[in-house]
Amino acid sequence: MAHNNNIPHPEMVAKSEEVRQGFTTEVRDYLVSLLLTPESYDVLHERFEKSVTGFYKGDPEKVKECEEARRDLEQAISVIQGVRKALSVVDPSVYEKPEDSHQKSSTAGAALAAAKDLRIFYDKGGQPYCSFTKLPGSKGHEIWFCTGEPGVEANWSLLMWSTTCQKMYLKGLNRTRTNYLKLRCKRGNEVGPWSNMIILPPV
Repeated sequence: MAHNNNIPHPEMVAKSEEVRQGFTTEVRDYLVSLLLTPESYDVLHERFEKSVTGFYKGDPEKVKECEEARRDLEQAISVIQGVRKALSVVDPSVYEKPEDSHQKSSTAGAALAAAKDLRIFYDKGGQPYCSFTKLPGSKGHEIWFCTGEPGVEANWSLLMWSTTCQKMYLKGLNRTRTNYLKLRCKRGNEVGPWSNMIILPPV
């Protein structure tokens, strides 16, 4: 917007008239229709989140699906951030992240901790799931499993990625064998320490 500050008043009138002619109700409605809704963004986020596990397992189709989901999510983030930046000329507060400044200062620099209360539960149908208490600063966590000797690092594999800490269903496991599970929290490229290990007995 700063480049408009230096043009003479008559030129500014002409420029504004050009914008006024092009900025019709139809154009405004079309621009608004391109904006994401919270619901449509949730769909993009969940699609990418669910595809991450397949990406780490190396399945070519899942890798492609994850990359496509990430591309769509990055585009959506760019749109939202671009709109916020543009509207910050009118209201600077719209470009701020919707989180408490005290929370930012208290958790942003704190090291990620280890979950100490990871536990297994079963629903009414007998399906196992695990839960733990959410840790400050964590943006999500990886759950890893092992069916061999748990003391051997090479025996562990990624089971899933999740941003919730409650009722995480343990799907895709070989239930005829003993499964050992543990998780670690992540924030960007920062990885926290391992949680307590839990055991899912065979059936």
